[in-house]
This record gives sequence, C-alpha cells and structure tokens, in this order.
Amino acid sequence: MEEEIINQYEEEDEIDIMAMLAKLLKKWKFIFLVTFIFSVLGVVYALKMKREYTVTVTLAPEAQNRSNSTVSAIASMMGMGGMSMNSTPDALNILLFPQISSSTPFLSSILPVEVTPYVSKEKELEGVKPESVTVFNHLLKRDKSLSERQRRKMEKADAEYLYDDSKIDPTRLTPRQGAVVKALRTAINTSVDNKTGITTISVVMDDKMIAKQVADTVCQRLQDFVISYRIKKAEDDYNYYVDMAEEARVKLVKAQAAYASRVDYDRSVILQSVNSERERLQNEANLANQLYSQMVQQRELAKAKIQEVKPVYAVVQPASVPLRASNSRAKVCMVWFAVGLILSCAWVLFGEDLWKKIRTEMKDE
Repeated sequence: MEEEIINQYEEEDEIDIMAMLAKLLKKWKFIFLVTFIFSVLGVVYALKMKREYTVTVTLAPEAQNRSNSTVSAIASMMGMGGMSMNSTPDALNILLFPQISSSTPFLSSILPVEVTPYVSKEKELEGVKPESVTVFNHLLKRDKSLSERQRRKMEKADAEYLYDDSKIDPTRLTPRQGAVVKALRTAINTSVDNKTGITTISVVMDDKMIAKQVADTVCQRLQDFVISYRIKKAEDDYNYYVDMAEEARVKLVKAQAAYASRVDYDRSVILQSVNSERERLQNEANLANQLYSQMVQQRELAKAKIQEVKPVYAVVQPASVPLRASNSRAKVCMVWFAVGLILSCAWVLFGEDLWKKIRTEMKDE
C-alpha cells in the first residue's frame, strides 16, 4: 500500500514537471524576448559601468607580549638585574586598525599624497606620460573634465565657507572635502583577525596604479601611526635620562674639582678640621660619581628600550598592480541574463495565472 502511494506521488511530480516544461516551451518566444531585453540592458550597463580595481595588502605583526630579553641582558651586564622597565599595556594596538584607517584625521592625511595614474604601454610608446595628481583631486575628478553644472554645484556648496578649501582641516571640513573623505572611507577596508592579528587592507579605486599606491600609503601610515605611539614613551624616558646624566656629570665635575683643589691647598696642613672638610668633599665626589654612573646606566637601558618596544610588521602579501578589474563586465552581463530568464520563467509558470485570477476576482466583485 505504501509503495502504491509513493508511486502515485512520483507520477504526480513527473506530471507536474512535464506540464511546467510544456508551459515554458509554449511561451518560449516570450521568455526569449524578455531574456534578450534584459541581456541588452546588462550589456549597456556593463559598458557604462565604472571599472574598479582592488588591491589587497596583508600584514603579520609581531607577538604582542614579546619578552624583554635584550633589556634584561643589558641590565644584568650593568649590574642592574633587579631593575625593571616593563611597559604598561598599550591603549593603541593593531586591533584598532579598522577604526584608525576610517577616522577623519587619518583619511585627511592621505588626501595630499601625490599619486600617478596608470598609462598603458601603447600610450607610453605614443609619448603619453602620466601626470601626478593628489588623491584629493583624483577622487574629486579634478584631473578630469568637470561639467559646468557640477562645478557650479561645488562652488555653491562651499560658498558659505570662507577658509581656503585647498587646506584640509580634519576638524573643519568643507562639503567638498567631506564628500572626498567619505569616498575615500568607502574605498579603504581594513580587517584584523583577532586570533592571529593578521591585518588585511583592501583599496578599491577606478585606476589600478593609484589603487596600488594608496594601498602602500595606507599600509605605511598605519605602521608609522602605531610605531610612533609605541616608541614615544620610551623616547621620552630616554631624553629624561639623557638630561639627568648630563646634570649628574656637571655635578661630578664640580665635586671632583672642589676636592682636588682642597687637597692641593691643604697638602701641608694636618689640622683635624681640614681633614674633616677634605673627607666631606671626597664623599660628595663619590656620591656624585655613583649618581652619574646610575644615570648613565639608566640612559643606556632606556636607549635599548626604544628598540625593544618598536613593533615589527611582516608584509605577507605586498601591494601589486591588479591585472583585471574586480567588477567584471562579463559577470554583470550574466547576472542580467539570469535575472531576465528567471523573471520570465516565473511569470509564465506562476505570475500569469496569478494575474488572471486577480483580474477575475476583481471583475466578480
């Protein structure tokens, strides 16, 4: 009994499928026409589509909790094994790369960077030379011809701002600068793997060479940003101990000069008061010498610490000029073709009957 029911359902499924195929074949002209129209629209859209190129850079940072073996070794050699100069946890690390790369001050620092557009070998042979342009002007399309309407619209938007538009102040952007910063924020995408710390930087531009240069700039600026933060405290400590060592040296020179002068002056005197004064000056010279030695040791230790806290980044995947655009025109045409085919088939199978049913119900009402 169960086998008969299963066979009955299978026969119904086969009948439904055959009926659907017959329905599609009956309306093949309609399906072909709709698919052809969508394909033509897809080709037109693809030809007018702005080509985009994606450049990706991958960074692998050093381990976060690197041991202070170098500093400890130097401290032991100086007889300072008990001293510690451990750094406090950083408020800024690689996990904040996405927030840093999308911040207005960081993006504003990239806008004045000079970049060179891509020129094909054929044009180079014809004598065409690429002209450098800033990232700001490229995104604003000042390196290309603007229509008079677009130019007037920009000037009208910035008319209320009295300060110079060429100078970019991150805290006070003009509408034009704000639009460019927003476009650059969209073009740059930074992601960090929380487990491995591997950072991936992707830049999407309409020029393959500019995309590579911007990716290199973003990569270098992010590294410089963190490196300058990490070593700033160590450099401040080093400069402090340099000043302290110099002060201690001056005091040592004065103390030694005073002691030597007293010894030379009182060479033939054997009074107890003179001996006491001589011992006091000698003790001051010894203390000044100890202080100077300690400050020199701290100075050298702080100098080593500058290199110790400096982060190191290995470029796993460097920026390279992409060979093809990331938004393929062939894929766009295929998508439009598929959409036209699916919509036309759906209309023949379901939409037409549903529409007839709705019209019938409306007439009955």
